[in-house]
Amino acid sequence: MLTVEDYELIRRKLLVDKQSIRAIAKELGHSRKTVAKAARHAQPPGYQRTTPRAKPAIDAYRPIIDAWLAQDESRPRKQRHTAARVFERLRDEHGYTGSEVTVRRYVASRRPKPSEVFVPLSFAPGEEAQVDWGEASVIVNGRERKVQLFCVRLAHSRHAFVRAYERTNMESFLDGHVRAFEFFGGVPRRLAYDNLKTAVIEVGRGRNRRLNEQFVTLRSWYLFDTRFCNVQRGNEKGHVENQVKRAQRKFLTPLPEVTDLEQLNAKLEEDCRRELQRVNADGQPRADSFAAEQSRFLQLPPDCFPACQQRSTDVDKQALVHFDRHMYSVPVEWAHHPCQLRGFVDRVEIVCEQQIVASHPRSYADDPYVLDHRHYLPVLERKPGLLDQGRPFQGDPWGDDFRLLRRELEYRWGADGTRHFIRVLLLWKTHSEQDVRNAVAQCVARRIFSVDAIVAALRDEPVCAPSPRLDLSHHPEFAAVGDGVRSAAIYDELTRQQRQEAMV
Repeated sequence: MLTVEDYELIRRKLLVDKQSIRAIAKELGHSRKTVAKAARHAQPPGYQRTTPRAKPAIDAYRPIIDAWLAQDESRPRKQRHTAARVFERLRDEHGYTGSEVTVRRYVASRRPKPSEVFVPLSFAPGEEAQVDWGEASVIVNGRERKVQLFCVRLAHSRHAFVRAYERTNMESFLDGHVRAFEFFGGVPRRLAYDNLKTAVIEVGRGRNRRLNEQFVTLRSWYLFDTRFCNVQRGNEKGHVENQVKRAQRKFLTPLPEVTDLEQLNAKLEEDCRRELQRVNADGQPRADSFAAEQSRFLQLPPDCFPACQQRSTDVDKQALVHFDRHMYSVPVEWAHHPCQLRGFVDRVEIVCEQQIVASHPRSYADDPYVLDHRHYLPVLERKPGLLDQGRPFQGDPWGDDFRLLRRELEYRWGADGTRHFIRVLLLWKTHSEQDVRNAVAQCVARRIFSVDAIVAALRDEPVCAPSPRLDLSHHPEFAAVGDGVRSAAIYDELTRQQRQEAMV
């Protein structure tokens, strides 16, 4: 193989000394093609293949990779396969035995080259954690839907926390901090954010920020410092930006199928813990780096921060409180009263006169009403017609046993049967729900449809079963069909026989 010096000599003889290609080839012992090639290049151009090199390890898997990449075109941009994820799926699902480098090269050949440049950063243990929101698609009960990902990543150890929420509202933002600090076992000394609305109300000149009062309360509770990025400079918190991408493409690719967000969050937490097994770029095991950070964290306060929105309002004339486009019921005796509402991620609490008078699971559904039928039971005493027309009582919210009880009471008592049934429902005012349900279930099972029997069951008194059907098979004289007139002596004889049997 000719060197750069050989090329220089050939080019000098040809272009400076004006020798012919034939003469130079004869003098130096090279072919005329080699001399002509040196005339075109200042240095050896290297070997160039006329056909691509065979790649037997990856060739059989190219259709699979191409199918995944094609499917990614219809997926959310942030939940598409990375080369590392493609390699893991080939290895785990299709028995691929080749190297990851080969997969990376093939995937890179199918995609345009990235142009963004990143600058490595360095942080002391426990110095900073970075916070950001992301979005992902998941399959919940067979239906694809979007969730919001709250992500926190420690800048030194790279350990991360990821949790899914319905929305990026204030209570989710606060709840994410509380759960992240509990997950890490301490509080990083500084947290970095972009200018998200749940933290920053107004961006001033330079580093000046006007912060949300609830966010300042959170910061005061845990005593961490804050750092805010410049506008549209998310790369200033690149660690968490990368963690959002990793959660989307590693934890949530392919789209997980779950029954609810609790199951999804349990998976995400396990994924985060599994990441401690990785080794960082500096060769330090991530678990060791995280242990070093824990010793530098601020301690958790003894009380947990109330991660909720709080506001003062009034209970309206329908015993409803309005919050986040939904209406939550309150016991009717608190209608027209002032109250304090606490909106958590998973529940809504209504407080009147320093006591929690109602608590509901937080609703994110389209139906604006969140009603507890027990709150409206006292109204049934005055307006029994609401039992059928009242919204809280639609669909028989008390269950099958109560439905059967009402049907039997109305069959036996007619219009009064409805009032008897309302008397049973009103037992919820003085007894626990479970005790009333158990008493009703016990009476229904014994075919005893009586308010008094249910009250007796609540008091643990013996419930009298109905008398068994009278067997007249051995008294044909009673079964005979006639004019209906019977001698009283027949009944006297029957009474005498019963007394004799009792004495035996």
